[in-house]
Amino acid sequence: MIRKHTRLQCGTDTLVCAVLAILFLLPISLFAQESPHRAEQDREISYWLLDPATHQFRISHDFTVTRAGQASVHSFVRKGSVVAPDAKMIDLDTGKELVTHSVSGKEVNALGYYPDKVEPDSMAVQGDLDHPIAEGRSTRIRVQETYTDPVGYTLEGGDLVWKRTLGRPLNYVTLPPGWILTAVNTPAVISLDAEGRVRLRFTNIRNDELSIVIRARKRAAK
Repeated sequence: MIRKHTRLQCGTDTLVCAVLAILFLLPISLFAQESPHRAEQDREISYWLLDPATHQFRISHDFTVTRAGQASVHSFVRKGSVVAPDAKMIDLDTGKELVTHSVSGKEVNALGYYPDKVEPDSMAVQGDLDHPIAEGRSTRIRVQETYTDPVGYTLEGGDLVWKRTLGRPLNYVTLPPGWILTAVNTPAVISLDAEGRVRLRFTNIRNDELSIVIRARKRAAK
């Protein structure tokens, strides 16, 4: 390629002039290189508490799969919780819902996808991809599930009590309609969502989990 000579008019700012001169001489191909993977979105998770009498709450979170050859993805169920059979996994790149089914920790370990083994008798929701992840490619997945946790989500004297450890940097928890917050053991940003429900935002800047306890009571009827 023939490059025309251009005179830089930099005035008295010699440092700026030198930087511009270096950038001008660099091969254009250096700026055309693409990153092999896009940014991964695995920092946020949202919880919506349902009627505490049911001990149920819904969750939604995204994650990005980059491992070449991986043909299925997993959402791991904590011990003590039961996931409803209507769990959904959506390929956000295509909008297609994946076929899901429950598998044991032993079955997940046998796939060899994850560096850390899970307990063999644990449970996970598995979503089957249309095709394995190609080298240098990625797929972003959204998980939507309903959990029943009779130990961590209870009623105590008519008050809602929700206890859970949160491991993501950014965690949102929304109370059921008609419930008002009375106590929380960890600093949170408190607001109302579009439907008037109380919403808490927990930010975790530490390299460990937050142990959350939320208490709420039913709003008195007018």
